[in-house]
Amino acid sequence: MEAHEALEHFEKVSEADEEAVGPGAQLARSAAVVVAVLAAFLAIATFLSNEAGKEVITGETKAADTSAQLEANDVKTIIANADSVLLRVVGAGSPKEATAAAKADELEGTVQSELRPVDQRLSAKIVADAKDRNSADQRHLLYELAEVGIQVAIVLAGISILVRRRWLLLGGTAVGAAGVVVLIAGLVY
Repeated sequence: MEAHEALEHFEKVSEADEEAVGPGAQLARSAAVVVAVLAAFLAIATFLSNEAGKEVITGETKAADTSAQLEANDVKTIIANADSVLLRVVGAGSPKEATAAAKADELEGTVQSELRPVDQRLSAKIVADAKDRNSADQRHLLYELAEVGIQVAIVLAGISILVRRRWLLLGGTAVGAAGVVVLIAGLVY
């Protein structure tokens, strides 16, 4: 249920009770205030949930890209190491053995000075990105739980008017407050 749907639902319920006077009218006005406040928090929770979901998807995309870069770098390392071994084997006993050994040493140096540091940097980036992605996923879950709590609270507030039971409004307010606490927990996380 979106925030605007919650308000529409409440308007339908309160229209049925519009002509009430006395304690029923006071209950309807109190419920209207509770629903309006909860609808605002529902809109915030929905927005934050959507943003956290986008952040998770973006994080997955970045992780896939970084993993592909790491795999490409691993392939370069494997090829360089294989070329080094081939140069040493093919050059052994030939007049160009020294040249082949020098080229093999150069390839091994390239692996150590260029390719290994890239591997380490990419591996560290993958770990950091995974942590960020997991954090966004946790926030997304908290925001969704907040949405559910607030939606249930809005329904309880609406029902309180129909059945004229203040305890339903109080229960809805308590559930809504719990939803807002979960929303705040998502913001703090």
